[in-house]
Amino acid sequence: MNPDPDFRLLFESAPGLYLALLPDAPRYTIVAASSAYTRATMTRREELLGRGLFEMFPDNPDDPRADGERNLRASLDRVTAGAAQDAMPIQKYDVRRPAEQGGGFEERWWSPVNSPVLARDGTLAYLIHRVEDVTEFVRLAQRGAEQEETAAAMRSNAERMELEIFQRAQEVQQVNEQLRSANAEISTLYDKTRELDRLKTEFFANVSHELRTPLTLILGPVQRMLSSAGGSGAVDSEALEVIERNARTLLRHVDDLLDVAQLEEELIAPAYEQTDVPALARLVASHFSSVAQELDVQWRVVLPDSLEAQLDPQMLQRVLFNLLSNAFKFTPSGSHVRLSIEPRGERLRIEVADGGPGIPQQWREAIFERFRQVHGHSERRHPGTGLGLAIARQFVQLHGGSIEVSEAPEGGALFVVELPRTAPPGATVQPAGQGGGARAVGSQAMVASSSRAPAMPVPPRPGPEPLVLVVEDSADMSSFICGTLAPDCRVAAAFDGAQGLEQALSLRPDLIVTDIMMPGTGGDALVSELRQRREFDDTPVVVLSARADEALRIKLLREGAQDYLVKPFATEELRARVATQLERVQAMAAMRRSQEYWREMFSESSEGILIGDAQCSIVEANAAACMLFGRTREQLLGTEPRDWLVTSGAEAGSRLLADLHNGHPLSREWTLKRPDGGTVHVDVTVRNLSDGRCIAFFRDATPRHRRERAAEALHEELERRVTARTEQLRRMAADLELAESRERRQIARDLHDDLGQVLAAARIRLASLCRDERDDVRRQALEVSDLVEQANRSTRSLAAQLAPAVLYELGLLPALEWLADEIAIHFGLKTEVCDDGEPKPLSQEVRSLVYRATRELLINVAKHAGVDSATVTLTREGSSMRVRVGDGGVGFNPGAGASNAGGGMGLVSARERLSHIGGSLDIRSVPGDGTEATLVVPLEAG
Repeated sequence: MNPDPDFRLLFESAPGLYLALLPDAPRYTIVAASSAYTRATMTRREELLGRGLFEMFPDNPDDPRADGERNLRASLDRVTAGAAQDAMPIQKYDVRRPAEQGGGFEERWWSPVNSPVLARDGTLAYLIHRVEDVTEFVRLAQRGAEQEETAAAMRSNAERMELEIFQRAQEVQQVNEQLRSANAEISTLYDKTRELDRLKTEFFANVSHELRTPLTLILGPVQRMLSSAGGSGAVDSEALEVIERNARTLLRHVDDLLDVAQLEEELIAPAYEQTDVPALARLVASHFSSVAQELDVQWRVVLPDSLEAQLDPQMLQRVLFNLLSNAFKFTPSGSHVRLSIEPRGERLRIEVADGGPGIPQQWREAIFERFRQVHGHSERRHPGTGLGLAIARQFVQLHGGSIEVSEAPEGGALFVVELPRTAPPGATVQPAGQGGGARAVGSQAMVASSSRAPAMPVPPRPGPEPLVLVVEDSADMSSFICGTLAPDCRVAAAFDGAQGLEQALSLRPDLIVTDIMMPGTGGDALVSELRQRREFDDTPVVVLSARADEALRIKLLREGAQDYLVKPFATEELRARVATQLERVQAMAAMRRSQEYWREMFSESSEGILIGDAQCSIVEANAAACMLFGRTREQLLGTEPRDWLVTSGAEAGSRLLADLHNGHPLSREWTLKRPDGGTVHVDVTVRNLSDGRCIAFFRDATPRHRRERAAEALHEELERRVTARTEQLRRMAADLELAESRERRQIARDLHDDLGQVLAAARIRLASLCRDERDDVRRQALEVSDLVEQANRSTRSLAAQLAPAVLYELGLLPALEWLADEIAIHFGLKTEVCDDGEPKPLSQEVRSLVYRATRELLINVAKHAGVDSATVTLTREGSSMRVRVGDGGVGFNPGAGASNAGGGMGLVSARERLSHIGGSLDIRSVPGDGTEATLVVPLEAG
């Protein structure tokens, strides 16, 4: 037996220049090198192995245009990513000379190819880096043929290299084709994205217009009711003010959406007017004075006495309102907000600074994008749509200005707006006061909704009723919830999570209702904090949120919330859910107050109940549990779940303890081992008690398991019967098809033989009359003869259509070709029949079905497609034949009904019969792009 070859020796002795690399990008460690490679690169193998490729072969630092390392790294990265060979163009990549040869770098040119080496499991194991030294060839090309003798000596080498270069060019061309295809796909995706953006913008505009009408019909009557009410108290003025305030907030959001849509469609342009900028700024600033007092914010306005500019005052007012609202929204109590304006040559500079948390560097550009906010989802603590700053920037840019954000001297964010003081050439500028001017319509609602002072906690009234703590940052919503719950219980109010926790600790409420998104500490953090305190284990928490987020709902319920209600909600639903939770709390309190009652319930409960210590060791069991477990109370005491669970073990016990110690109630299905060797299925609910113990409720689920097994057996029996019935129906369908085929052929023979003979006899009788000497008799006889001949042709055609002889005598393909001729004659539809030439053995039943379905489809094309040509294609695919009938016609909407789809009774019947023989009929159509029907039928075996 020959010894195994030494592959390393073979690799190192190969005549080519090779390196073997590990795919450990970006290092690409060298693990083997051929001797030819070390000679060509003036290196030694021992100094290459184990070193990184680019550590040993860096770019020439003296060559500023050197890009060999970058190009080679990119090629290796492509091979690593795609596990496919990568051929590189000729590269200039200088190599270091050893110190004994003078050091420095020597100019070299290489032709590299990088190839993957795959392991047995298909993973990438190594990279082969093969190069060819083409330095002399390149130098020869650069110098030209200096000597004929040298050129002749290198001509053969040059021809070989030229061939390789041509091959590489072909590979590069293929890559370029792939890139062009990818670019075309990217262009298509880009066009679709643009279309989606257009549709989104159109949707915003439509929704904004549709919402403004109902909002107007809300605000108008509310304002009339407020005006007419006066001090009479005939209406609830406070409730009407809440409606008006929130309707105006909604109207502002609608206006923002409309502005976005109009900006997207470029329907908004500045209406330039000679504007007194400081006067307009003072008007805007005046609306924030009361807000500053409410929030205890030092509000400073620094404006010149006069500063004229040619601007759109409406747009400038919106920009100032949006920036100032943003500043007051995020500025804490006791901090600063500043508005300053000053001229800067031909431009004016507006600064809005605040003392809030500022804006992180990575967000300073993103905040100007539409719908983008620094915090989103459950982390967002301030209301808003994320459109204000985006609209402000676009209004500024429409004026040819700029807006930027940085750090303010006051400690927060500094927004800087620079605007040209003159309108662009050619723009119409209205005199001051004649262009509509700035209006403060809705400004109070804008300010009020964006910045409201944090409210102080509201204490509850005294009384015996249950105490509910409402934690909600919106004063209007808090007042509404408190008013809803007040008839049934005492109510206290807090306005963020921190206040809510303080109130809960001091008041010990019976139930807590909390919002999720609030300034500072949110509702999710409040729930988490409450559940970490044992004294609140039995205090239910009802979460209110405007987010119908299933994942958030599940998360909060898992973390300890008892209920989750989505805004807007019905008041009666809130009251019912709170009442349910309070009843539960009251029941648990009553049970704790009456130990005797608890003991009786424990003992007499129809559900099995076990109480365990902190380690889940059983310390108490009721009679139902003993009966369920088949053990006495003494046998159960001191045991642990692993002692009687079928799926037990240390790991299962540890998971149970960990879940319980995390405060999560558990609902599981367990299988218990009984002492007699049997098992019983139970539904179990386990949770921690306030004293550190745990309680488990067991319900016998064995009857349900029996029913489920019985249902499974019944399902299997039904499946068997359905299968048998289906097979019976298929046989009946086959018999029906054969009978129908025989009937068709009989009718065709009767038509051809009987009626044909009668018509032939009629023609014979008419022949003598056609030669009659009387002109009127001869003319009428000839007319009748033509009608008889036409009836004879129709009879032959009808007989052929009912049972074409060509189908039964020659097969499906000739029959379809004959059908194409008939369709062309009767309907003017030119049909091309194509066959792939593969054998397609079909039963007579299948041939007849395919023929009739194809005829029905072609007639539909002729009547409805609006084209003069169609195609019928027959192909074999494995053990099936596929027939496609297609046209390039008007198509139809698949959801528009059977009439448009060509789904008449003929095709419905064909589809049913095809399904019985294991075939199918599928019709796909696109309006304006034609219809394609596909029939799939099984072939006969053999």
